[in-house]
Amino acid sequence: MLDLRTFLESAKQAGPNGFLEIKERHDIKFEVCALLAQLEKQRRTPVLLFSDLNTLGGSRSPFPLLTNTFASREACALALGLPAEKSGLELVLEFQRREAERMKPLIIGREDAPVKEVIAQPNLHALPILTHHLEDKGPYLTMTWSAKDLESGVYNSSFHRCYVRDERHLVMFFERRHLWEYYLRAERRDESLPVACVIGHHPSYYLGNCALTGIEVDEYESIGGIMGEPLRLVPSESFGERLLVPADAEMVIEGRILPHERDVEGPFGDFTGYYGPPTESPIVEITAITHRRDAICMDIFVGHREHALLGAIPKEGSIFRKVQNVVPTVTAVCLPVSGTGRFHCYISIEKRAEGEAKLAAMAAFTGSELIKHVIVVDKDIDVYDEAQVLWAVATRVDAATDVAVIDRVKGSRLDPVHPGKDWGSKMIIDACRNEEISFPGRITTADYKKEI
Repeated sequence: MLDLRTFLESAKQAGPNGFLEIKERHDIKFEVCALLAQLEKQRRTPVLLFSDLNTLGGSRSPFPLLTNTFASREACALALGLPAEKSGLELVLEFQRREAERMKPLIIGREDAPVKEVIAQPNLHALPILTHHLEDKGPYLTMTWSAKDLESGVYNSSFHRCYVRDERHLVMFFERRHLWEYYLRAERRDESLPVACVIGHHPSYYLGNCALTGIEVDEYESIGGIMGEPLRLVPSESFGERLLVPADAEMVIEGRILPHERDVEGPFGDFTGYYGPPTESPIVEITAITHRRDAICMDIFVGHREHALLGAIPKEGSIFRKVQNVVPTVTAVCLPVSGTGRFHCYISIEKRAEGEAKLAAMAAFTGSELIKHVIVVDKDIDVYDEAQVLWAVATRVDAATDVAVIDRVKGSRLDPVHPGKDWGSKMIIDACRNEEISFPGRITTADYKKEI
């Protein structure tokens, strides 16, 4: 059975490079994230457990906080049971394999559900919720929310930022995808939408939340496939069997999104590395909080490396499958951190004919609407090494023939280039060698066989 505890045991075995407990007192307003940013500048990416924090109410938090969980591809590989050295193509292919293997969840009784050990007061100020960036409106929850469509009965589970307005209310920002549609359907019926925020679970649970699925797919089933075992669920405190929640979570915050009510959230530092503007967004009324006796809270450091990789790796598997359908010789796909894990896509192929690179790129666009720029390279280029990709662009691209721009394509309204719009331009760079040109051989060196 997978939960956050089983992952932490594995992470601790990796030593200080893989896991680090911060026992010194840190403030949840700015200070935790300032440390994370400093480690990022040092190119250090351990999973971090903060054991001495304050709550929003000002008291010492009874809950430690885990963050930086997805800050390295190696940690993400560990989450799927792979060794650290298989954090490139092997990780992508493993995610792709699991994505196709959905598992029906297992419903258990509350007496067997660790998340039901404590039924707490619905008070957000009793939690260590971070204020991440200097100009953020305030503290934000950055974890996943589960909801069931009132019409189809299908579950969605996905990441959404939520501003903490007061002890009992959040303001939720939506990308206009599945949960947004669930909410609109409920609102048209003048009904609230029951929801639950899952704070602390095995990292494979959160990777599963990022898998690309259709609105008709029950995401509790797809999450089970990514985890490699059925997701254990238990009826919620507030809504009973109308809303099932993960039984092995560290903490679950239950609530309902109110119809026809809005408030302002933002600015907030988002995945783009820029502040998202204030938006009129729906209000979540908190109805219950349940947790383990010794619960560990969890946070995603938005707009930084952890956030980029969390968004990238689940999509790489889906995009690889899309590309493989039209270019079977694709060898790797990478959504690099430099492109926020969303806007740039690097693809390597074993090129057999002119035009295959552009075909691979167009398939990638269908794999994720967030992708803006695709660079396609030959199989001799390691797409997980950005220096090699840019070298290929520098030495194998003629801008007049190898660059294509497609205008007015659906994208992200968070893209700072076209704020508030759901569309923009996309670019393809064919950095594969032109078969009509006789390229010289790449320089090579002999293998060094002595010990260093």
